Amino acid sequence: MAADRLASGWTIARIFGINVRVHVTWLVIVALLTYSLATALLPLSSYADGGWWGRGVEIENRMQAYSESHPGMADEAVYQRFGVQPWPEWQYWVLGLIGALGLFVCVLAHELSHSLVARVEGIPVEGITLFIFGGMARIGSEPRTPDIEFKVAAAGPLMSLAIGVACAVILGLGRGILPPQARALMFYFMFVNLLLAVFNLVPGFPLDGGRLLRAVLWKTLGDFRRATYVASWAGRVVACGLILVGAVNLLLGAVLGAFWWAVIGLFLWHAAKASYQQVELREALEGLSARDVLRADAVAVEPDLIVGDLVREYFWRCRQHSFPVTDAEGRVVGRIGLKDVRAVPRRDWAQRRVSDVMKGLRPADVASPDEDMRSVFQKAMQADGASLPVVDDDGRLLGIVTQSDVMNLLRIRTELSQGRR
Repeated sequence: MAADRLASGWTIARIFGINVRVHVTWLVIVALLTYSLATALLPLSSYADGGWWGRGVEIENRMQAYSESHPGMADEAVYQRFGVQPWPEWQYWVLGLIGALGLFVCVLAHELSHSLVARVEGIPVEGITLFIFGGMARIGSEPRTPDIEFKVAAAGPLMSLAIGVACAVILGLGRGILPPQARALMFYFMFVNLLLAVFNLVPGFPLDGGRLLRAVLWKTLGDFRRATYVASWAGRVVACGLILVGAVNLLLGAVLGAFWWAVIGLFLWHAAKASYQQVELREALEGLSARDVLRADAVAVEPDLIVGDLVREYFWRCRQHSFPVTDAEGRVVGRIGLKDVRAVPRRDWAQRRVSDVMKGLRPADVASPDEDMRSVFQKAMQADGASLPVVDDDGRLLGIVTQSDVMNLLRIRTELSQGRR
């Protein structure tokens, strides 16, 4: 899942100045997790009086064997025989929902720790997104040194470990005080946070353990690119291991488990591969600015232009997907594209003007001539096929940058770089 797609979703909070979004896929995992907790783990926990699920499985097997040897005995009698008092059905679902939402609170704390340490180290944080595989902190740039990389990567697992230990302490001190339902939730949060810390420490990029591995290799080898290459391949090895686990589950008949292991493995494979490609991209664009790729002969349109004339005189003749809109002094006041024109009924093309249908521009929709090419690349990719106006300090149009221009420059630089290697 591409990082720009993870920037989409609903903003649900702003914590320490960091936007927290929920991706639509998050709803899927919340529903599945609630169902799993309500129908499997929590009933087992109730058999164990709010304790370890393995103990619940043992008691359930003993009750089942006893029922088979005493046919006709009512379930209530069997429960009483083993000292089990199942909870009401509605409690399983309420506790399941609390457990599912609580897990994502823990994931949010994990990602917030990454984000806050990154911000302390001067790295911009674009936000945090909760999605089907947990959460992701969208950090604006790579760490400047391996020491900073190590600190940022270690913050998440340390937070998860701290939450898990805190839940264990609460569980231990409150064993005789907390009701079994509360003990079941505390045990669950202790377990998943410790599991989250351990899983993220697996040395495969882009997991936290892979970033720690990259930091160590970076410091040892003194080469960020080589360190990323090794960490990326370690991530792909981990991904293959997860897919293999999924295949074993499939052979054993656990279809749902096989599906999830395989999906997580494929996600990690693509994420590890994309991480190294991003490093290659960064190196290919190193030292370039918007000035190196802008088209100085850009065609702009006036706000008073009739939409019908815009189509005939500009879209048909220039064959561009969008045009900057400038005022009489050459300042960019907006942008109009094919999508904007399509939104206007054809019968109104002779009456409507460009100013009626154009889009206003945000700072993210324009570039300055000396702006770093990596920033320009991100803006161009997010422009949805539109050209990116390049303006001076007064907002006057200097030229445009298109996605095709950026990609052609990137291809040339990449091929030349490969030739040197």
